[in-house]
Amino acid sequence: MPGFTSSYSPLFLALFILIAAAVSWYFYRNSSLSTPFKIFLISLKTLALFLLMALFIEPVLSYLVKNDNAAIDIVLIDNSRSMLTGSKQDELNSVITSGDIFGGGKRVFTFSNTTALVSSKDSLNINGFTTDLSSSLTKLKENYPDRSFSSITIISDGLFISGVNPLYEVKNMGVPIITAAIGDTSQQKDVVMSKVVYNSKSMVNTPVKIKAYINAYGFQGTSVNINLLREGNVTASKTVQVTGEQNYETEFDISESTAGKIRYRIDVTPSAGELTVKNNYEDFFITYLDNKVSVLVISGGPGYDNEFVGSVLKRIGNFGITYRTMKSPGEFYEGGIAPNAFGELSALFLLNFPTAVTSSAMLTDISGQVNLYKTPVVFFAGKNTDYGKLASFEEQIPFSVSRPNSGETQFGLQIVATNDNPLSKLSGLSSQQVFRNVSGIIPKPGAITLATDKASGEPVMISRITADSRSAAFLGYGMWRWKLNSGTNAEKTMEDFLLASLQMSIEKEKKTRLKVYPEKDVFDYTEEVRLIAEAYDDKFLPTRNAKVSVKVLNKEGGKAGEIELKPDGSRFLGILPPLATGDYTIECSAEFADGVFATDKSRFLCDTVNSEYKVTRTDAAILRELANNTGGVYIEKGGYNDLNTILNRLKSEKSAQTLTPERTIRFDLWSNKYYLILIILLFSAEWALRKRNNIP
Repeated sequence: MPGFTSSYSPLFLALFILIAAAVSWYFYRNSSLSTPFKIFLISLKTLALFLLMALFIEPVLSYLVKNDNAAIDIVLIDNSRSMLTGSKQDELNSVITSGDIFGGGKRVFTFSNTTALVSSKDSLNINGFTTDLSSSLTKLKENYPDRSFSSITIISDGLFISGVNPLYEVKNMGVPIITAAIGDTSQQKDVVMSKVVYNSKSMVNTPVKIKAYINAYGFQGTSVNINLLREGNVTASKTVQVTGEQNYETEFDISESTAGKIRYRIDVTPSAGELTVKNNYEDFFITYLDNKVSVLVISGGPGYDNEFVGSVLKRIGNFGITYRTMKSPGEFYEGGIAPNAFGELSALFLLNFPTAVTSSAMLTDISGQVNLYKTPVVFFAGKNTDYGKLASFEEQIPFSVSRPNSGETQFGLQIVATNDNPLSKLSGLSSQQVFRNVSGIIPKPGAITLATDKASGEPVMISRITADSRSAAFLGYGMWRWKLNSGTNAEKTMEDFLLASLQMSIEKEKKTRLKVYPEKDVFDYTEEVRLIAEAYDDKFLPTRNAKVSVKVLNKEGGKAGEIELKPDGSRFLGILPPLATGDYTIECSAEFADGVFATDKSRFLCDTVNSEYKVTRTDAAILRELANNTGGVYIEKGGYNDLNTILNRLKSEKSAQTLTPERTIRFDLWSNKYYLILIILLFSAEWALRKRNNIP
């Protein structure tokens, strides 16, 4: 017999009814109504209260029904592109035409990157660019919440390259899984570009390493040629000698002189007799960032160190230097600092700044901007540095001092010998002498000491990187005196020292009001194109207060799509329908409420995604495991015609195992609108009848 089950004992359910009845009787105990009408209202209120209690106490009810052997059988057919390699397609066609796939009350679905109902063998289209069995099983649960199916048959090569492990999903299906293997479990003769490893972002004029991994099967004693293509043109080639069936690695070095997003491809020249050449290549993009370092140098006033440091910085080609030399407490010789300057900075360089005459208002403004934009700070001490006022940069400097103005001393530098210390490579630095007038130098938590006073061992060069700040500090001064030592190249030593100090702290990717990028660099020509933009306000904080539009242009400059991106959380999102195979450029523009107009560009590729061709050998192991873990059957190659026999046998065995086979239907009361409507109607009817009879 069918019936509801609950996690509570029947005694508790009886108690809930008694409580509801007692509350209802107490409510109507003094009402002057006829006995039948009073009993009716009490019963109505009791039922409403009981159902309301059930909603909060038992939000999910299980309904047991007799198992119906006539329940439908589900068939899932893998229609991903891996089914097109070798003999798989012919084998699948044979299964569909001569097997028991269609008819007999079965529901047939294809699965790959999507799941679709198939009405006949003629409507089967093999073109999925990835295989996600776990998502298809999840969709079955959603489409059949009452589990009104008695089995699931999976026809596949077992190459499930997307989603979670399907073994976790089948545990909750509650039905046997029949798996039918398509294809050969032995590896066919083939050369595969299995993967390419690279950094998706790099700096211009900086060498980038690209590693390519190739699998070669059945080509022992031969060689394969590997090419690196830039924007469709071969720029480098390598030859790999194949000695056995193994993974081969080769490496390319590239660099770009201008910023931008560059398309590359690594491919293997096809060899005679390959199973397929669709897995011989991989396309990818690398975005090159302009490594022009923007540095604002604030000096406490004219001086020898200021002139020496400035002259060296100006000759470093990749540095864009802006100088501000203090003239009076709140004024610079070169003029003021632009309000939006800090958002564009790679670093702030404080040289003998602040001093005793620096105004507190100026310090508050500068330190506030640094804190807001998380601008990296490099501090070089000076003879006139006021360490009390330097406390305005408390969050941005990597040290504190307990004894400022403790008297000037001359000392030599001792470089801390560690593998990751950038100063350890500067051979001329340890021979130089400098001055300091502070002691009791205490590095902050997380800071690293890079150099010390050779005599006292006290830290004098410190670096610190946290989630919110990047900083470096040098507590010496008097570097101009290095030029007096004829035995060394003072300017070269100073250049190396400044570069090391800045590079350990600078923020390499500049801030911008607008960023646009595709969800991925290579889309399949059958899938939607998802475009994402990030907009930032004048303080470079994410904002939704902008109108963001996108144009997509093909390689010839023709318009392939145009869309306005809509806010999606903290970003903007737009979706275009599938595009034809080709190379596309994104042109994005944004209009902000403050009147600013910003633009950005990016690129993506639409092509036949070849990830399904990377592995061609059928994975029988996972298909066997899916069947064994669910009491199903693994069908060997050629046994597909017996599917109906297998399904009937499984149903008979299940019926024989239990006298009253049952299945469970689960009702989520909170999401069941009819249950909620019933409660509302009961309370409304009871309230209306009370008011009609003047019962308070």
